[in-house]
Amino acid sequence: MSNFTSTRNVELSTLDYIEDCLATDWSGVKLVKGFTQAYKEKLPVVAVRLLRTGSTRKEIGNYDIRNVYTLAVDIFATSDGMRLDLSDYILNKIKVGYPYYEFSKGSGDNVTLVKTQSGRINILEFLENTRVEFGQDVESHDRFRHYISFNVRR
Repeated sequence: MSNFTSTRNVELSTLDYIEDCLATDWSGVKLVKGFTQAYKEKLPVVAVRLLRTGSTRKEIGNYDIRNVYTLAVDIFATSDGMRLDLSDYILNKIKVGYPYYEFSKGSGDNVTLVKTQSGRINILEFLENTRVEFGQDVESHDRFRHYISFNVRR
């Protein structure tokens, strides 16, 4: 059994949660991991990626660390209205936090992920929630782009 690190689990838990939300409330919106994958899909697309991990000591004299993860959600919409609706929808879904899962792969099966809930992910702060402007002549994927970034902690 191959277990993933906390950092990878945070990213995968975020993807899993947003994917479940979109599947329930939106039709035809594709979710991808990573920014570059979005350009390979038909619009609309939501891309989730982990930007960085910051670590601080839990307390003086202790070697344990507390990680803070910065995540980004890129929205590639088909209209300005959809861009606004998707950004509000995602923000409202994640602001209350979501389940943290520990992911693993079974021995002999490199495709199927097994997940076990092991706590919650809490939003610490929203860093950005903005339209991405490219000017007049822009590719279809970038015409109605939106960017949300936020810090979380398990």
